[in-house]
Amino acid sequence: MIRKTIKSLLIILVISLSIFCVKLFLLKPFSINHFLARELIYDAIDSPEYLTYIGILENYGIRSYNGKLSDYSIEKDKGNLKNIKKNYQTLQSYKDENLNSENLMNKKIALFQMRNEIDEKTKYPYHSYPLRQMNGTHTQILEFLTDIHPINDKKDGEYYLSRLKEIPNVFDQILKKMEIRKELKIFPPIFMVQRVIDQIENILALQIDENPLITVFEEKLINININKNEVNKFKLRASRIISEDIIPSYQRLLNHMNEILPLANTHDGVWSLPDGDNYYSLKLKMMTTSNLTANEIHELGLSEVKRITNEITEILKSEGYEDVKNIGQILISLNESPRFLYPDNDQSREDIIKTYNEIIKKSSKEMDNYFHKRPKAGVVVKPVPAYSEESAAGGYYRGPTLDGSRPGIFYANLYDIKATPKFGMKTLAFHEAIPGHHFQIALNLENKELSFFRRFGVNSTAYTEGWALYAEQLAVEIGLADDPFDKIGFLQSELFRAVRLVVDTGIHYKKWTRDEAINYMFNTTGKALSSVIAEIERYISWPGQACSYKVGMITILKMRKDAKDKLGKNFDIKDFHEFILLNGEIPMTILEKNFENWIKNKI
Repeated sequence: MIRKTIKSLLIILVISLSIFCVKLFLLKPFSINHFLARELIYDAIDSPEYLTYIGILENYGIRSYNGKLSDYSIEKDKGNLKNIKKNYQTLQSYKDENLNSENLMNKKIALFQMRNEIDEKTKYPYHSYPLRQMNGTHTQILEFLTDIHPINDKKDGEYYLSRLKEIPNVFDQILKKMEIRKELKIFPPIFMVQRVIDQIENILALQIDENPLITVFEEKLINININKNEVNKFKLRASRIISEDIIPSYQRLLNHMNEILPLANTHDGVWSLPDGDNYYSLKLKMMTTSNLTANEIHELGLSEVKRITNEITEILKSEGYEDVKNIGQILISLNESPRFLYPDNDQSREDIIKTYNEIIKKSSKEMDNYFHKRPKAGVVVKPVPAYSEESAAGGYYRGPTLDGSRPGIFYANLYDIKATPKFGMKTLAFHEAIPGHHFQIALNLENKELSFFRRFGVNSTAYTEGWALYAEQLAVEIGLADDPFDKIGFLQSELFRAVRLVVDTGIHYKKWTRDEAINYMFNTTGKALSSVIAEIERYISWPGQACSYKVGMITILKMRKDAKDKLGKNFDIKDFHEFILLNGEIPMTILEKNFENWIKNKI
């Protein structure tokens, strides 16, 4: 009797597991979290680069994806759009009344992201440019292979060679889509085409033994103690692939860019593209996760520029400056003053990296007083790779792997020494590392209380960049930048982000030219001209993204003020930061609603 009962239970268990697996992998899962996780896993499997980036499967001996690159084909794009539309319908079928508050929030976040993606892929599939001066496929693929692809043994070396062989196919797929843009008469602005031409020519001008695909590969092989003979064999094979396959594929890209140069867009803003105003509204919605219009953002920017300029004026007066009518000119003179600049040489570039590390170490010591939790992963500073530094931003951050094999990385741009005045270094380190991007991104990856979707599937630029800008102000507030000029460095950084609201909307909505935007930013912020040019050109190629910083920061500061007002003596800065960070990356409109509930529970 007992055996029959056990047998029956086992049969029921097997049937139940079978039904569960069929629902999970083939049909609509019972749980919305399972559905979102499943689709996210499918997306990850579709991106070998992402699997390499997170590095989690290598702990289980799975790493064949390290020998592949993503499919960039037109057919793949069509399949992706069809799948997103299907998932959107499935997600809507989960009834709100059957979901708890956490899952209801997950549904809202996923619907928001999917709806925006469907709208962009359906209405504007060719409005962005895969070959652009910043984050273009032609440079990203180099950065990925040199910085991210792991070389831990000979097998990884073989995977590296396999990826090298796939580069020409990726470029040919990109070229097919560039040809469609040509047929639609959708062309990048003139400067962007010329910048990409310059970058490709720089890559082609490298001798094989100078190419980072060879030099970094060799360095990584040496670091894992492979004998010299084996290293030379790997180098020889890589050199052959580069010379016979990769260089000709870059030449094909160059030929196309030279061909479209005479046809390039004479305007810089997306207003000049088909249905450009509505496209820009969609990008603002995606980037700021707010309902602010382009005009509202423009006016907000002008208001913030005025406020911050007045604060800088007061500090300058306290430092003995008498004629402070033109803040931009004073900031320009400070940025060009030998007192605040490193000499333009290689030793200075080493010193800058060392100083950034010292700033991060000092700020890290103070964080226990303001945060309940901090990341387990460390953060290091590296210079931006030489092949992309001329057009890259002043600094950017890349998160750590889940297994701890790679820390977070703060990339500092050392191309133009004048773009790194000493009084601005602390603020940039606070923004990119501690307590900025590193705290937010690493904590989000390490937060096992969040669902799989919430840890890896949400993209809210306003949240991530808003936190990083808030982190700059927090660091100043707690005394990590007591020197008046360090405070000016912070205010100049904040002014820079406020100006972004003005110039981004100016370019893409109010039809400003590139030169008009450069002049406004240069004269208002006093940033180095090389930095200003790179930034303006970045906004042109990435509409709306620059607006996310200040909108996100203002939202977080408003919530903090409301919390202080309503909680009074019971307000705890550690609790507030835990609420912001442990919610995970999230659209700002949903974070605001969560905040209302958080306050109710605190009172």
